Amino acid sequence: MHPAHSPALIASTVKVRDVKISPDGKHIMYQVQAFYKPVDRFIAELWVAQSNVAYSARQLTDGQYYDKLGVFHPTKPGVVVFLSDRWNPGKGANLYMLDIRDENPEPVLLTKEVIKKGVLQFQISPDGGYLAYASPIAGAESNDVRIYGSHTNSLGLFMFHFDTGEISSTTIRSDRHIESFTWSPDSTHLLYRLRKGRSAEAAEEEVLLERIAIDNASLPVQVGLYARSPAGPNIWLRSGHVVSLQSFEEENILDSRTLYVHREEGAWTRKSWVRKLYGETDDAVRIVDMSYGDDDMDTGMIAVEVCSDTDTRIDGVVFRSPRNGDEDDVLEVIPLFQTQNEAVWFGAWDARRVHTEDGGVVYVCSAVLSSGIRHESPNVWSVTVPARGDAKVNGNGVVHKASAKICLSRHLQWLVDAPHIPTEVFHWKAKDGTDLSGLIRYPPGYNNSTTEKLPTVMFLHGGPYRRDVPDYMPYFCNWREMLASAGYVVVSPNYRGSQGRGHDFAQSANLGIGTLDWSDCASMVDAVIARGITDPSRLGIAGWSHGGSMAAWGITETKNRFSAAIIGAGVSNWESMVMEASSPELEAAIGGVKPWLARKDSPVHKVKGVTTAVLILHGEKDERVPLAQGLGLYRGLKKNDGNVEMVIYPREPHGFVERRHAEDVMNRVLEHFSKWL
Repeated sequence: MHPAHSPALIASTVKVRDVKISPDGKHIMYQVQAFYKPVDRFIAELWVAQSNVAYSARQLTDGQYYDKLGVFHPTKPGVVVFLSDRWNPGKGANLYMLDIRDENPEPVLLTKEVIKKGVLQFQISPDGGYLAYASPIAGAESNDVRIYGSHTNSLGLFMFHFDTGEISSTTIRSDRHIESFTWSPDSTHLLYRLRKGRSAEAAEEEVLLERIAIDNASLPVQVGLYARSPAGPNIWLRSGHVVSLQSFEEENILDSRTLYVHREEGAWTRKSWVRKLYGETDDAVRIVDMSYGDDDMDTGMIAVEVCSDTDTRIDGVVFRSPRNGDEDDVLEVIPLFQTQNEAVWFGAWDARRVHTEDGGVVYVCSAVLSSGIRHESPNVWSVTVPARGDAKVNGNGVVHKASAKICLSRHLQWLVDAPHIPTEVFHWKAKDGTDLSGLIRYPPGYNNSTTEKLPTVMFLHGGPYRRDVPDYMPYFCNWREMLASAGYVVVSPNYRGSQGRGHDFAQSANLGIGTLDWSDCASMVDAVIARGITDPSRLGIAGWSHGGSMAAWGITETKNRFSAAIIGAGVSNWESMVMEASSPELEAAIGGVKPWLARKDSPVHKVKGVTTAVLILHGEKDERVPLAQGLGLYRGLKKNDGNVEMVIYPREPHGFVERRHAEDVMNRVLEHFSKWL
């Protein structure tokens, strides 16, 4: 089969992401990056658009280097600061700036000299005077011998002064690794998180939160303690609050994400938050500071990305300074944006509170949106919401009327030109009566009135704390559109443990793989067969990462229900996974086993009798799911007369980076299902 959504086109495509809104709300900047390395390094460019002018996007940088993490300077109109490897392509990034008002903006090095160790992350102070950045410490790599479990910091936290061009260092402790940092609203302090090491395993352990004055006049002060790394950075608001995203129940590794609100005064422990928002029936998955650099001294405002089933909304949450012991610090929750038969690309959105020239206030929101239902490729959109005035009241309180959505860019036209893949949000009930949802993608030209039953592939999302949504963006390990384009019905269940349904739904993953999640997946296959869509004799199953783990579980549990399976970087032995993977606590929670305490059946223990034709795909340098997981399943099936093939990709980590390997993966997926379904 040769689908229009071909491996060659998918492997050579780009992704649109990292959206930023200017302080005056008039411009939107974003990054366009090749999904995979076209040569020996990544390439990405910055684009900018007028926030209220349709299709106004224009390219800012030349696309010859890896330009990333662009931000607008908070007090210098038109000035953009970003990271780039243009000083030495393929090497560490340095700080550059340009002015978007120039007809042909030319990036210039921000610092007096190149920072040879490179810059990993940075943030400009709200008053625009300083830029804090993290960079490897000189000599940190002089000895490549690793003492496993040792507590060391390989990063330094430095300060660049815009007026003088001078760079100074901060006196933070050396026995912990800097995870993230943020500025105080008055630009006098830095708030930063420290964990025991750089590894993913250290993110599962206790994390400290400290602050330090940028003049180094005093020693760092510990202000907080987390059970494990929060999701994303902290935000320090003018209202006197520090907010972060953590598990609904802090001790749970697998749970919905919740917005935790602390007051800045004094130190706090894990249980000393003053407010929790979201996470009970939905999930808060990302936050941004809408009031960064704003001089409104009474209130702070953040935007929250909220997942609700297969939909997404962005709320603005306004905080006020605590008054007379008042516990209700949340002044208002304002709906800014709600998806309608579309999806927001992973974290690709921004929102700002903007003071207009006539003295008013508006909220500007911008996001990368795509829709499989409407056949719309990922592009940058914007919407403006008035803070006051033109509003209506309904049963839920005040609803601020937004402007019409405006599409600002025209990227990924090949997806629009390809045949439409009919996409449907599908609901059904699990065997125990739980309401479930997922997506069905049909071959181009599919007619609901047809009586023909089609070959069907169940494609399982990873995570498990992820979800399938009605987006439209194929990539090397997301084969939904490609397989539908090749003539298959593709079904994707949001099984228990997924994102979007809140605490009870997400934390059920702590029961261990196979307890509830697999029966949820199997019940979707039953539902589409009952609907008359699917030929039950031509079933396939596939997934990458945890999706591959679920597929491995499914074929060894059912033995012969699926004619063909593809296991992409999946787990086959949960005991060894806990012992050798980069995130052992997470894997122990997903697998429901700690091998030094108990044993549990895994797919490798149940390979006998499997008749499914299995293709295993794995990267040689995968640390998240080590190569041995694929080899173990291959050997187990082979020793038991199974029909199995395994392909190993040299140099590749968990998420592939080389274009030719990405294309090869997708070609093999098509060939395998064409042969066996």
